[in-house]
Amino acid sequence: MPILRDPNAPFGAIPFEPDPIRWMKDSAVFERPRQQRSRDALGRIIVAALRLFSESGFEATRVADVAAEAEVPVGTVYKHFADKDALLAAIVDGYRRCRMQEIRALCTSDAAMAASPRALVSLHLDIVFSAFTLDSGLLRLIERRRLEDSATHQDQSAANEIVATLIADRLVEKMPERDPAQLRREVHYAHSIIRGAVVWSELPAGGELGKGLRVTDIEFARQALLMALRYLRIPE
Repeated sequence: MPILRDPNAPFGAIPFEPDPIRWMKDSAVFERPRQQRSRDALGRIIVAALRLFSESGFEATRVADVAAEAEVPVGTVYKHFADKDALLAAIVDGYRRCRMQEIRALCTSDAAMAASPRALVSLHLDIVFSAFTLDSGLLRLIERRRLEDSATHQDQSAANEIVATLIADRLVEKMPERDPAQLRREVHYAHSIIRGAVVWSELPAGGELGKGLRVTDIEFARQALLMALRYLRIPE
């Protein structure tokens, strides 16, 4: 998964793994079924649940709806998951582990080690914009739930901390003349501010109304990059 990109290309094109079944490949949930037929049914349940939770909303989706979409008996869903909260928790856990592994690989690659500070900031924004381009439905769901569920809030905050820290580690190495603690704080602030803007642009199901407030808008990403570079005092 290369980090080098066309500077004129839109953000949001990192080829993260899109298949939710692959997110779950190392999950304990997928370790249990021994028969391929059971694994196939479990895969359909995961795909169906993700689609319905993302499109119809978690509260509006019933276990029976997931079963119907997956073309399995309701009892098959309950065989693997105690309830729909457990089903969502398994999906989010698999997703987060997969994405963190991909992001860690990007940020510790030879290309990242050799990249300029500007390229690292560009990578940082590309990670944020790519996640919300590819995973917008699930991330909207997570962001809504974190408003009411402290565990979801803590988990997402921890994930944000990891991403910002990975980028900060590289920038500290590239800019030894800067105070490391201050630079790390600035990277974390930049991450929170820009990711927050992206979250708000995507939180409504159809995206925020208005020009320049969609994650796919090239100018939105370009201005976010310029703001980050100026804030971090890195040449544009």
